[in-house]
Amino acid sequence: MSSIFVIGSDNQLTELDQAAYDSEDLFQRLLEEYPAILRLAGDPEGRLLLVRREQAVPDALNGSDRWSLDHLFLDRQGVPVLVEVKRASDTRARREVVAQMLDYAANGVAYWPIDKIVQAYHETSAKAGQEPDSHLSEFLENSDAESFWRAVEANLRSGRIRMLFVADRIPKELARIVEFLNEQMRPAEVLAIEVEQFTSPTGIRTLVPRLIGQTERAQTAKAVTEPAERLSEHEWLENLESLHGAQARAGTERTVGWLRENGYHIVVTNSQDSLAAGLSRPDGKRTYVFFLRRTSGRMETSLANLSTTPGYAADDTRQTLLHTIRA
Repeated sequence: MSSIFVIGSDNQLTELDQAAYDSEDLFQRLLEEYPAILRLAGDPEGRLLLVRREQAVPDALNGSDRWSLDHLFLDRQGVPVLVEVKRASDTRARREVVAQMLDYAANGVAYWPIDKIVQAYHETSAKAGQEPDSHLSEFLENSDAESFWRAVEANLRSGRIRMLFVADRIPKELARIVEFLNEQMRPAEVLAIEVEQFTSPTGIRTLVPRLIGQTERAQTAKAVTEPAERLSEHEWLENLESLHGAQARAGTERTVGWLRENGYHIVVTNSQDSLAAGLSRPDGKRTYVFFLRRTSGRMETSLANLSTTPGYAADDTRQTLLHTIRA
């Protein structure tokens, strides 16, 4: 049996022995409550947003829910991360679980409507006592939520997903299947994380994740060119003019000028589709309220981003503000 040793601040050594998880449900709840355990399989920044535990998967367009995926997460690039959890004591943690995951992925990519994904996320956040829009804004660090959901939908439809097997011990047979699939499949990724648990008689628990499947060959095969540099404001306005004409550009420049004069900070969003206008809050963070869309040539508001700002937490207060803006 393996052990690890922890030295505390008092310089005392504690030995922790490898231990099995009491149940698969406990294992799943750990991932639900602490997505950071899966950081090794996240985006470059390692952050994951839980959409739902036990996410239903239909078998046809507008069809009934046939399967249930253990967890559905999203990374900050809008890539869906499909997670299936098995304990080593479950002998299905080999070929059967791979076939199961491929069923989920094939049907989820084809039949998950984006509005159901958004709804599932909102329900999960509310159940956890979080305000969904505020929680998402924090996850995205005030980037454009609408662009994020569009990216999620685009990734689903193009098959850009990440399939992730999680177990306390990944059998070598499953590890080889994962490595082979990850080398062959693109743009989809197939990975596994082994999360060993170590405990002490005093109740200390330590989890040790290990990523499997990210071979050098797979990384080379999936290598992509660096994303284009973010447009400058001048380049963004030129693109707007090419789409909607000189009058649209002149109106946008007047709007941006007014916003700056009134203390707004203007940035090009990550999607490069919008100029976002934000105000600094008392805590020093910015809240982005207005978005000037390049594709539509319109200005939109995202007052949900104000829900964590003092004075605008209540829905009716933001509704009053919306009526004032429209007037």
